[in-house]
Amino acid sequence: MKQRVAIAAVLAALAALPQAADAQAIRARYLYSLSTLNGFIPFQGARLSYDARDDELFVLGGGGVRVFNQSGMEVFAFGEDRELGSVLSIAALDDGELMALTADQQLTLVRCNFRGEVLHKVAVTGLPPSLTNFRPGGLRQAQGHLYLCDFGAMKVVVTDLEGRFQQLLDVGPMLEVKNEQQRQDLGFKGFNVDREGNVLFTIQPLFRAFVLSLDGKLRPFGQRGGAPGKFNIVAGIAADEQGRIYVTDLLKSAVLVFDKELRFQREFGYRGPNPENLLAPVDIEAGHGRVFVSQYARRGVSVFQIEDAAQLLN
Repeated sequence: MKQRVAIAAVLAALAALPQAADAQAIRARYLYSLSTLNGFIPFQGARLSYDARDDELFVLGGGGVRVFNQSGMEVFAFGEDRELGSVLSIAALDDGELMALTADQQLTLVRCNFRGEVLHKVAVTGLPPSLTNFRPGGLRQAQGHLYLCDFGAMKVVVTDLEGRFQQLLDVGPMLEVKNEQQRQDLGFKGFNVDREGNVLFTIQPLFRAFVLSLDGKLRPFGQRGGAPGKFNIVAGIAADEQGRIYVTDLLKSAVLVFDKELRFQREFGYRGPNPENLLAPVDIEAGHGRVFVSQYARRGVSVFQIEDAAQLLN
């Protein structure tokens, strides 16, 4: 009973949300689905990571990593060798190298070259005693910092590129979470980091998405409902260079787009037989004017071109 009251209090506290912007400010145009020379790849709920420097997309599944260029064609794959291990998440570094989070008993990262060849391991050091059970499943890099996310614990650890602890972002107290059971009941579904180093995440039971800055400022957005701009079952989240934020909704089978002020702009996708339709979109990435959407039901990864008002007038 106390747990339900606490969650209700959080929902009430988040009631003051940004209002909708011009819903026709942008358009999403389907481009293609990720493929090889042999044709379409029926990925199933694949995890995504985007390399803005080289304009490449990493698709993770089954412990391996597949790399796609700006045309949506597979150009390389790695991660099936014993030295690297099973890759849970991967982040591109500013110098062209990669940092991988692997399914290891110890909290250790693996630095690789652009081909996924192991350079050396990076131990995460300096963690406070309260993080003894920290078990990250997500990894991102921004502004020279590494971000490791423990989805169930609702915690993000920030380190430097050598794995030295710098900061803990604990979302639990920010949402007045009272105990570990409530943390697990809520948890993160989607996790990402924008170009400025803000943490993006979604929480399904709250029907909300959030932006969290390194100084601890938490900005919620979205609300429950079936109308455009409202959430049913939130999942993945990403931001592009313009600050637009994209959130996938599993039940709507749509992507919701918000501007940098967190005002709703439009939705796209929806169930249907056409290439531009989506089915249970789960993970998402964005960059260089494109949005990459991973789906269930063997629908693969669809790629959309994002066109703003100025482009639509040309």
